Amino acid sequence: MSRPRSCRHSRAYRWTSHIVHSFVHGINVAIAHLDFEAILASPESSSSPQAGRPFVVTDPNPPIAYRDLLFLVQTLAITPFRVLPLQPVVMLLLSYPIEWYSLALPRFPWVQRALPALTGEVKHLKPGLFSICTHLVASNGVASQPVEAGGLGYTGVLTTLEGMAQEVVEWNHDHKGVVGGGRKFYQTSVSLADEMAKAALAKAAATVQSVTNI
Repeated sequence: MSRPRSCRHSRAYRWTSHIVHSFVHGINVAIAHLDFEAILASPESSSSPQAGRPFVVTDPNPPIAYRDLLFLVQTLAITPFRVLPLQPVVMLLLSYPIEWYSLALPRFPWVQRALPALTGEVKHLKPGLFSICTHLVASNGVASQPVEAGGLGYTGVLTTLEGMAQEVVEWNHDHKGVVGGGRKFYQTSVSLADEMAKAALAKAAATVQSVTNI
Protein backbone atom coordinates (compact mmCIF):
# COMPACT_ATOMS: atom_id res chain seq x y z
CA MET A 1 0.00 0.00 0.00
CA SER A 2 1.32 3.42 -0.87
CA ARG A 3 2.33 5.88 1.82
CA PRO A 4 0.50 9.21 2.23
CA ARG A 5 2.14 12.61 1.92
CA SER A 6 0.51 15.94 2.56
CA CYS A 7 -0.76 17.49 -0.66
CA ARG A 8 -3.77 19.31 -1.92
CA HIS A 9 -4.77 16.77 -4.53
CA SER A 10 -5.08 12.99 -4.46
CA ARG A 11 -4.59 11.69 -7.96
CA ALA A 12 -2.96 8.85 -9.83
CA TYR A 13 -1.82 8.85 -13.45
CA ARG A 14 -2.33 5.48 -15.11
CA TRP A 15 -1.98 4.02 -18.58
CA THR A 16 -2.49 0.42 -17.40
CA SER A 17 -6.13 0.46 -16.29
CA HIS A 18 -7.10 -2.02 -19.00
CA ILE A 19 -4.28 -4.45 -18.16
CA VAL A 20 -5.32 -7.83 -16.72
CA HIS A 21 -2.93 -9.08 -14.05
CA SER A 22 -2.62 -11.86 -11.48
CA PHE A 23 -1.96 -10.75 -7.91
CA VAL A 24 -1.14 -12.54 -4.67
CA HIS A 25 -1.78 -11.37 -1.13
CA GLY A 26 0.93 -11.76 1.50
CA ILE A 27 -1.32 -14.05 3.55
CA ASN A 28 -1.67 -16.43 0.60
CA VAL A 29 2.10 -16.38 0.08
CA ALA A 30 2.60 -17.24 3.76
CA ILE A 31 0.19 -20.17 3.44
CA ALA A 32 2.06 -21.49 0.41
CA HIS A 33 5.37 -21.18 2.29
CA LEU A 34 3.96 -23.12 5.24
CA ASP A 35 2.63 -25.81 2.91
CA PHE A 36 6.07 -26.09 1.32
CA GLU A 37 7.87 -26.15 4.67
CA ALA A 38 5.59 -28.92 5.93
CA ILE A 39 6.62 -31.04 2.96
CA LEU A 40 10.33 -30.29 3.32
CA ALA A 41 10.24 -30.99 7.07
CA SER A 42 9.82 -34.69 6.33
CA PRO A 43 13.02 -36.79 6.52
CA GLU A 44 12.17 -38.18 3.07
CA SER A 45 11.85 -34.71 1.52
CA SER A 46 15.15 -35.01 -0.37
CA SER A 47 13.54 -37.53 -2.69
CA SER A 48 10.14 -35.86 -2.91
CA PRO A 49 9.11 -34.35 -6.27
CA GLN A 50 8.72 -30.91 -4.60
CA ALA A 51 12.38 -30.66 -3.55
CA GLY A 52 14.23 -27.94 -5.40
CA ARG A 53 11.20 -26.91 -7.46
CA PRO A 54 9.85 -23.36 -7.74
CA PHE A 55 6.12 -22.88 -7.37
CA VAL A 56 3.88 -20.06 -8.53
CA VAL A 57 0.95 -19.00 -6.36
CA THR A 58 -1.71 -16.39 -6.92
CA ASP A 59 -4.88 -15.27 -5.19
CA PRO A 60 -7.75 -17.77 -5.52
CA ASN A 61 -9.56 -15.83 -8.24
CA PRO A 62 -9.17 -15.19 -11.95
CA PRO A 63 -6.83 -12.32 -12.87
CA ILE A 64 -8.46 -8.90 -12.64
CA ALA A 65 -7.87 -5.59 -14.40
CA TYR A 66 -6.14 -2.67 -12.74
CA ARG A 67 -9.29 -0.62 -13.27
CA ASP A 68 -11.06 -2.96 -10.82
CA LEU A 69 -8.56 -2.08 -8.11
CA LEU A 70 -8.75 1.62 -8.91
CA PHE A 71 -12.55 1.53 -8.86
CA LEU A 72 -12.46 -0.17 -5.45
CA VAL A 73 -10.22 2.56 -4.05
CA GLN A 74 -12.30 5.33 -5.59
CA THR A 75 -15.50 3.82 -4.18
CA LEU A 76 -14.43 2.86 -0.66
CA ALA A 77 -11.63 5.25 0.34
CA ILE A 78 -12.73 8.16 2.52
CA THR A 79 -9.94 10.34 1.12
CA PRO A 80 -10.60 11.88 -2.32
CA PHE A 81 -8.99 9.87 -5.09
CA ARG A 82 -8.97 10.55 -8.82
CA VAL A 83 -7.50 8.51 -11.66
CA LEU A 84 -6.18 10.47 -14.63
CA PRO A 85 -5.76 8.33 -17.77
CA LEU A 86 -2.68 8.57 -19.95
CA GLN A 87 -2.20 7.27 -23.48
CA PRO A 88 0.19 4.26 -23.48
CA VAL A 89 1.66 5.15 -26.90
CA VAL A 90 2.55 8.65 -25.73
CA MET A 91 4.26 7.30 -22.63
CA LEU A 92 6.16 4.72 -24.69
CA LEU A 93 7.43 7.39 -27.08
CA LEU A 94 8.55 9.53 -24.14
CA SER A 95 10.40 6.60 -22.59
CA TYR A 96 12.96 6.42 -25.41
CA PRO A 97 14.48 9.92 -25.03
CA ILE A 98 14.43 9.46 -21.26
CA GLU A 99 16.44 6.25 -21.62
CA TRP A 100 18.86 7.86 -24.08
CA TYR A 101 19.38 10.77 -21.70
CA SER A 102 19.97 8.43 -18.74
CA LEU A 103 22.53 6.38 -20.69
CA ALA A 104 24.34 9.45 -21.98
CA LEU A 105 25.10 10.78 -18.50
CA PRO A 106 27.46 7.98 -17.38
CA ARG A 107 28.88 7.46 -20.86
CA PHE A 108 29.90 11.06 -21.50
CA PRO A 109 31.32 12.77 -18.39
CA TRP A 110 31.03 16.22 -19.94
CA VAL A 111 27.28 15.72 -20.19
CA GLN A 112 27.10 15.20 -16.42
CA ARG A 113 28.76 18.57 -15.87
CA ALA A 114 26.37 20.35 -18.21
CA LEU A 115 23.06 18.59 -17.56
CA PRO A 116 21.43 17.35 -14.32
CA ALA A 117 20.55 13.75 -13.63
CA LEU A 118 16.90 12.75 -13.73
CA THR A 119 15.20 12.51 -10.36
CA GLY A 120 11.85 11.28 -9.16
CA GLU A 121 9.76 8.59 -10.81
CA VAL A 122 10.37 9.86 -14.34
CA LYS A 123 13.84 8.29 -14.30
CA HIS A 124 12.17 4.85 -14.24
CA LEU A 125 10.19 5.51 -17.42
CA LYS A 126 12.16 3.30 -19.83
CA PRO A 127 11.01 1.15 -22.75
CA GLY A 128 11.72 -2.00 -20.77
CA LEU A 129 9.08 -0.97 -18.25
CA PHE A 130 6.38 -1.58 -20.83
CA SER A 131 7.28 -5.24 -21.15
CA ILE A 132 5.96 -5.78 -17.61
CA CYS A 133 3.00 -3.42 -18.08
CA THR A 134 1.21 -6.00 -20.18
CA HIS A 135 -1.29 -8.73 -19.45
CA LEU A 136 0.33 -11.18 -17.04
CA VAL A 137 -1.65 -14.22 -16.02
CA ALA A 138 -0.34 -16.83 -13.57
CA SER A 139 -1.82 -20.14 -12.48
CA ASN A 140 -2.10 -22.04 -9.21
CA GLY A 141 -2.53 -25.28 -11.11
CA VAL A 142 0.69 -26.97 -10.01
CA ALA A 143 0.84 -25.59 -6.45
CA SER A 144 -2.78 -26.56 -5.81
CA GLN A 145 -2.23 -30.19 -6.75
CA PRO A 146 -2.22 -32.71 -3.87
CA VAL A 147 1.10 -33.37 -2.18
CA GLU A 148 1.03 -36.93 -3.46
CA ALA A 149 0.84 -35.58 -7.01
CA GLY A 150 3.85 -33.31 -6.58
CA GLY A 151 1.99 -30.14 -5.59
CA LEU A 152 1.77 -28.21 -2.33
CA GLY A 153 -1.91 -28.71 -1.61
CA TYR A 154 -2.14 -24.92 -1.67
CA THR A 155 -5.49 -23.18 -1.27
CA GLY A 156 -5.63 -19.40 -0.99
CA VAL A 157 -7.93 -17.78 1.56
CA LEU A 158 -8.12 -14.17 0.33
CA THR A 159 -9.13 -12.97 -3.11
CA THR A 160 -7.44 -9.94 -4.63
CA LEU A 161 -10.42 -7.67 -4.06
CA GLU A 162 -10.84 -8.90 -0.47
CA GLY A 163 -7.18 -8.13 0.21
CA MET A 164 -7.50 -4.67 -1.31
CA ALA A 165 -10.67 -4.04 0.69
CA GLN A 166 -8.70 -4.83 3.86
CA GLU A 167 -6.04 -2.31 2.84
CA VAL A 168 -8.67 0.36 2.23
CA VAL A 169 -10.30 -0.35 5.62
CA GLU A 170 -6.93 0.21 7.32
CA TRP A 171 -6.36 3.34 5.23
CA ASN A 172 -9.77 4.74 6.20
CA HIS A 173 -9.12 3.98 9.86
CA ASP A 174 -5.83 5.90 9.76
CA HIS A 175 -7.29 8.89 7.88
CA LYS A 176 -10.66 9.58 9.46
CA GLY A 177 -9.69 13.16 10.24
CA VAL A 178 -8.83 13.89 6.62
CA VAL A 179 -12.45 14.01 5.43
CA GLY A 180 -13.46 17.62 4.85
CA GLY A 181 -10.11 18.90 6.06
CA GLY A 182 -7.74 18.19 3.22
CA ARG A 183 -6.57 15.60 0.78
CA LYS A 184 -3.74 13.12 0.49
CA PHE A 185 -1.21 12.39 -2.18
CA TYR A 186 -0.25 8.74 -2.56
CA GLN A 187 3.46 8.12 -2.58
CA THR A 188 4.40 5.14 -4.70
CA SER A 189 6.62 2.33 -3.50
CA VAL A 190 9.21 3.35 -6.12
CA SER A 191 9.63 6.87 -4.74
CA LEU A 192 9.61 5.49 -1.19
CA ALA A 193 12.44 3.12 -2.15
CA ASP A 194 14.37 6.09 -3.57
CA GLU A 195 13.96 7.97 -0.30
CA MET A 196 15.15 4.94 1.69
CA ALA A 197 18.19 4.59 -0.58
CA LYS A 198 19.07 8.26 -0.13
CA ALA A 199 18.72 7.92 3.64
CA ALA A 200 20.96 4.85 3.63
CA LEU A 201 23.61 6.66 1.58
CA ALA A 202 23.46 9.68 3.88
CA LYS A 203 23.86 7.42 6.92
CA ALA A 204 26.83 5.61 5.34
CA ALA A 205 28.47 8.94 4.47
CA ALA A 206 27.98 10.16 8.02
CA THR A 207 29.53 6.95 9.38
CA VAL A 208 32.55 7.29 7.10
CA GLN A 209 32.97 10.92 8.13
CA SER A 210 32.83 10.09 11.83
CA VAL A 211 35.41 7.32 11.39
CA THR A 212 37.67 9.70 9.42
CA ASN A 213 37.44 12.33 12.15
CA ILE A 214 38.56 9.77 14.72
